[in-house]
Amino acid sequence: MFTPVSRTRASGEIVSQIERTIFDGDVSAGDRLQSERELAEQFGVSRITVRDALRVLEARGLIHVKVGASGGAFVAESNLDQVAESIETMVRLRRMTLSELAEARTIVESAAAERAASRADDAAIARLGEMVERSRQVVRDGLPHTEVSMDFHVGVAEASKNELLSATVRAYRDLLIQTLHDMRDVNSARVTQKWHEEIFEAIRARDAEGARKLMNDHLLDFEKRIRAYLQSKDDGGAGRARKRTAARPPRAGRNSA
Repeated sequence: MFTPVSRTRASGEIVSQIERTIFDGDVSAGDRLQSERELAEQFGVSRITVRDALRVLEARGLIHVKVGASGGAFVAESNLDQVAESIETMVRLRRMTLSELAEARTIVESAAAERAASRADDAAIARLGEMVERSRQVVRDGLPHTEVSMDFHVGVAEASKNELLSATVRAYRDLLIQTLHDMRDVNSARVTQKWHEEIFEAIRARDAEGARKLMNDHLLDFEKRIRAYLQSKDDGGAGRARKRTAARPPRAGRNSA
């Protein structure tokens, strides 16, 4: 299955060959790769080099390694949670702001709504209808709306029948859920519910352009709210810092009495 590799960059070449085998479908999820000894013989390298390559593949989520008599390296199931983890890492490293995340969300979810209106089957429409009714009851009872609100957005993405769109929207959900909890108020829940009902009706009517525009306008409104919220947090932090500075007594200078 594999060919000998250059020793100067052996580990990277092993990773590339095994990746290609997985991506081409030559092995499937759950399949066991050859043993370290067998792989070392095929690649013409030491078992330590093979082990290093397998660690890289495991870190990328392509394989998982079991220990023991029945262990070995197995091809992993596709894990869409890694999409969320990758975006979360970028946010935590401050290479992406929540404001940028909200902007990207508008673009992605508008496209998801458009495709949902074109592709959703009867079962997906029924699920969205149930979500809208459940969230309507939550708003009516004055309960926290964040979870059901984000569930609706994930439901729309799933109705688009595009796994990458679904994974990306689930990533947005995980990354924004705490901020949305912090931003929560009764009035915004009612406004959000109204948007969701209109988006659902457009999807049910198979109005792709209407669904896209409604979702776009809904999330542009969210962008404005999250920027205002983040600005208020920044202003509040600066205000507290000024108060702390004002509360400190001035340092005695050389000429002070």
